[in-house]
Amino acid sequence: MPIRSVPLLLALLVLAPAAPAAAATESGAALVRTWCSGCHRERAPGQFERISDIRKTPEGWVMTLFRMRQVHHLALPDEVHDALVRHLADTQGLAPAEAAPGRFALERRPNVQDLDLGPELGVMCGRCHSLARVALQRRDADEWLKHMHFHMGQFPSLEYQASGRDRPWWEIASTKLPAELAALYPLATPAWRDWQARAKPELAGRWVVVGHVPGGRDFYGTAEIRRDAAGEYRAQYALTEVGGGALAGESHAIVYTGFEWRGRGTLGGHATREIYAASEDGRRLTGRWFDPEHSEEGGDFTALRADAPAEVLAVLPQALKVGTGAHVVVVGTGLAGAAAPSFGDGARAVVARREANVLEADVTVAADAAPGNRVVSAGAASGRLVVYRQIDALEVRPAYGIARVGGGRIAPVTAQFEAIGATRLPGGELVSLGPVAAEWRAEPFDEEAKRTADVDFAGRLEANGRYRPAGAGPNPKREFSGNNVGNLAIVARARDAGDALEGRGHLVVTVQRWNTPPIY
Repeated sequence: MPIRSVPLLLALLVLAPAAPAAAATESGAALVRTWCSGCHRERAPGQFERISDIRKTPEGWVMTLFRMRQVHHLALPDEVHDALVRHLADTQGLAPAEAAPGRFALERRPNVQDLDLGPELGVMCGRCHSLARVALQRRDADEWLKHMHFHMGQFPSLEYQASGRDRPWWEIASTKLPAELAALYPLATPAWRDWQARAKPELAGRWVVVGHVPGGRDFYGTAEIRRDAAGEYRAQYALTEVGGGALAGESHAIVYTGFEWRGRGTLGGHATREIYAASEDGRRLTGRWFDPEHSEEGGDFTALRADAPAEVLAVLPQALKVGTGAHVVVVGTGLAGAAAPSFGDGARAVVARREANVLEADVTVAADAAPGNRVVSAGAASGRLVVYRQIDALEVRPAYGIARVGGGRIAPVTAQFEAIGATRLPGGELVSLGPVAAEWRAEPFDEEAKRTADVDFAGRLEANGRYRPAGAGPNPKREFSGNNVGNLAIVARARDAGDALEGRGHLVVTVQRWNTPPIY
């Protein structure tokens, strides 16, 4: 499914109608010549000024073509737009290793700390957009310099907007920065040359899937992926929620640059967008799916070819307390075998179901079992299970989150928190137990937040750790009729053997975001 921008910069992944024959059959270079060479001179066959001097992700090329339409009034039909994005991403994209550091921005992961490119780039570039956006493109020094000129031409008040008058902003941007960026993110790299020369993986086949939705939901199952007549991918999902029921779904996707999966579909009756990356050998898909209207609401996704070498993808749950039992699901490849599965010393298992990709067992841990890591073995695969006596520490994730009030055409942006438990082993090492059940409350983060009663106005915290902000102001009940923003502490409280532990996170409820580009 092609990537396309929509009005108001709310760029979503959408399914395009079947492309007319002209767009479907005309080569990518011919499309660039037809639709772009009026402004970008063809200096050599298939080489166009500016265009051929840049490499970007599919989302990066979407943003470029959006600007051509919006600012330069290019009358670009949707089917041509989609064909151009595909051609440019395939021929002038990023190799898997190059895209990896900024994948969190492509996957629209909420509340992830941005890249650290040093204090200067953090100020010069990071005051207006994420540094991941910088890292997800490649140029030589001359092209980076032109990019600086573009910024000043497109945004004449940039130095003021970015609080850039605390330094000789333009002098740095036009002299020092181009060479620095070209060293960090050059146009020509061995990684890109190698990826261009490599045969791209075929992704059709049967896959084993595991995933986690922050807020307490895990799922596992299979995906059947096939190619359709147009060469695009169709996926059928048959998933099971841990402690829940069946979760069916399907999607339609295009794979850009040989590994960038971009899909649109449904899961459990809800619309989804998929941003996955295929491994270079084509055996693994990793990424995130999310609600197209609320990208902060989604889950992690990992899929492994069903015929891949033996590997445990997940043990659910990942921790068991001594003297208790639970129904444990092991998901992976190569789990079938003659030998009985093992959950480590002090654990007794009764197998309820065993197949090549799923093992279900009722596992009981002895009351005198030693705490620590256990090796879970099934067939030729092995994984990890943690045995613990008590929860010794509680962490709130994310440690720092942002939610946004909503109103009018702009929906609120929620924030999901999780309580992550940890146990301390006899040697002093803290070992994560994964998400644990907790009670949640919001408190003023500081005295000023207490004085302005931010907890009362900013929104509400649900029982599963999701914060839902209030509507946008002005609110006459607040001081100066202020907006419903807030500075809050998010507190998780978990009980273990009668003892209570607390973890704290920080949430800022702030104003609406009016511009939501594909790479924030």
